[in-house]
Amino acid sequence: MKNRLFFLTCLLFFAGLGYAQSSKSNNSGQWMKVHDDDEVVTIYYNTNITTDKRGRHIVWVKAVYHSRRWQNYFAEQINSREPVVTTKTKATYDELYNYVMVRQVQCFNKAGKKLYDSGDDPEGDWGPVNASDPVGIVGEYLGK
Repeated sequence: MKNRLFFLTCLLFFAGLGYAQSSKSNNSGQWMKVHDDDEVVTIYYNTNITTDKRGRHIVWVKAVYHSRRWQNYFAEQINSREPVVTTKTKATYDELYNYVMVRQVQCFNKAGKKLYDSGDDPEGDWGPVNASDPVGIVGEYLGK
């Protein structure tokens, strides 16, 4: 729980990012690009969005970090000797994409090897969606 909140807080550094759109294939759906900053991060969401009985949307968000500084920063947070190049975050959004709960965080190296998995916690804390982190950027994009 503490690690998921820490990752969400760390991702808040990406305030003011714009939007773009394209796609990339994935076996369980398409990865749609919503932001691309060659120097820092590229952000995607998986189009395989599910909705629960309460109308809440469960979405996977992927962030690919291009900055060695950020890769090493996330590696330090999970006590990894290998840089974290990609994070995938399972997020639950309310029905209007105004609030979000981070349920799971996974970290991967350049080769795609999983370095960390927080596990799925469907009882996490809710917070408002804003364009200051990858999960917030995707929430604002999907809420439009």
